[in-house]
Amino acid sequence: MTELEAPGLSTHRVLVSLKEAARIIGAQGVSIQNIRESNKVKIGISPHERGCSDRILSCTGSTQAVANAIGDVVEILNQDDSEPEVHTYKPLNFILPLPTSSEIQDPDSIKRIGNIRLIVSNSQVSSIIGTQGSRIKSLIETHGVKVVASKNFLPDSQDRVVEIQGFPGSITSCLVDISEILSQETKPAHEKQYYPHTKSQEEGSVSKEVTIPVEFVGALLGRGGNRVSSLRKYTKTKVIVSDEPNEDNNRVFTITGNNQNSVKLAETMLLKNLETEKQRREEKS
Repeated sequence: MTELEAPGLSTHRVLVSLKEAARIIGAQGVSIQNIRESNKVKIGISPHERGCSDRILSCTGSTQAVANAIGDVVEILNQDDSEPEVHTYKPLNFILPLPTSSEIQDPDSIKRIGNIRLIVSNSQVSSIIGTQGSRIKSLIETHGVKVVASKNFLPDSQDRVVEIQGFPGSITSCLVDISEILSQETKPAHEKQYYPHTKSQEEGSVSKEVTIPVEFVGALLGRGGNRVSSLRKYTKTKVIVSDEPNEDNNRVFTITGNNQNSVKLAETMLLKNLETEKQRREEKS
């Protein structure tokens, strides 16, 4: 997430895998210290939570310095010649495919293209996209990058991933513009930030999977996720929605709570909302 911390200062949060975090930190912390000193920023990576496959890089400083530091992060990650990671934790899998040889004909240039997963609050994603996509199109055209926002919230939060793909310098200049866009926005205080945690590692927790046809998922989530957020609060459960539909074209809602009653209540409410939405559409048609 990017927001104005103080006049002239901005903060970016970036989702990274465990392997990426290790590369950014470097042996004895040398790599991240070099980034910190050369750009004069505050930069750090969240602790590794047990059973969790992601961490968060946070960087605070002047707008340009933060963008430069994250450009340096992309440079470090680009030095890894191994095949791209495939993660069981889906938010870590890049949305944008690698550029093809028809897009960039120089093989060495393709190796210099990297991706970054910016964590942005749901309300601020709309600011980056702009009216009818005008701002995101401008970012793409101005900086020669690809930018895409995830459709789903990160678990147990109102944050989403904005993925940027391009050369490190192009990502840097794009981040400067994104910081400028978001510095003019006030993030609502009630929006819940994402923090790495296991889905359901607590002893004694109860989980239930409910399949929902894809055409009804948007209605059950509600505008900005407000409907499912209310369900979570009322039933005191966690509700996580699968990123992709299964072979039956259903999305899976995983409900997790501390006891059977709360999970059953959430399941009942979810299915009732589904039936109500089906009836509404039948009456409309």
